[in-house]
Amino acid sequence: MPLQTATQVRSRRLCNCRELGVVPCRCYRIYSQPDCDMGRDSYRNKYFFGYHLYTFVAADSPYDLPLYPRLQRGSRHDATSWVVSAREYVERFPDYTWDKAILDAAHDALPIYEYLHSRSIKPFIDLNLRSTGSKGVQKDDITFSPTGIPFCKKGLEVKDRGYDSTRGRRKYYCPLVVKGVVTCDTPCSDSPYGRCVHTYTKHNPRLFPPVARNSNEWVNVYKRRTTCERSNKRVKEDYHLEAVKHRSTMMWTVRIYGIAMCQHMDAWYQESNLDLRSMLLSA
Repeated sequence: MPLQTATQVRSRRLCNCRELGVVPCRCYRIYSQPDCDMGRDSYRNKYFFGYHLYTFVAADSPYDLPLYPRLQRGSRHDATSWVVSAREYVERFPDYTWDKAILDAAHDALPIYEYLHSRSIKPFIDLNLRSTGSKGVQKDDITFSPTGIPFCKKGLEVKDRGYDSTRGRRKYYCPLVVKGVVTCDTPCSDSPYGRCVHTYTKHNPRLFPPVARNSNEWVNVYKRRTTCERSNKRVKEDYHLEAVKHRSTMMWTVRIYGIAMCQHMDAWYQESNLDLRSMLLSA
């Protein structure tokens, strides 16, 4: 989430060059926000000076609860912000486990898939079709779509037989096999079962994730990514994050974590089923 803190860089002089008539000077200065710089707000189509507020949100929470808010510099890409935040989060909370990562197309980078695969975390990352790796691949006479779905020589999408987690591969079989009978006029294999195709996650974790992108499981899990949008809305609109005049990273961090605590307290209150209004009036 873009977070504008000022319109320009703010600093305090440590020298008396201006009194001496030396303007401009290159002496050292104190910056209250040394980690701020210019960033791009693609939604509003403008540049801004400030941070990107990057937050891990519990997607399985009905209250869209933030887990780890982090102020990243405005020019930093979302994929880089995720790497930095994930590394810090794992080091600070080593006992916390998570089995799924739901990310948008800005995080469609092979190193992120490899990192998640090394930690046995299922990636649910939307493909960036502008990427050079989204043109589709071909192996022997089998063609794969940009989303990693294989097609037979007739141009038909093969049928998914499921994922073998012990071997890290997904099995596909001929779409023209009906009740053990091959109905294709030009079969690819002599087997009555038809030809089988295996895709291995370790060969290309981006195209062949453990959960296929055309499956119902993918659709049901990925639609929970909107939790981060609702959480950002709570922070920016309901709690008026930008309605302050802070000029220091420390104060921005304190305010952000205070808002996160309020979000958690709201969830605790809703779970407690207490009538806070009646309790206050009776007191």
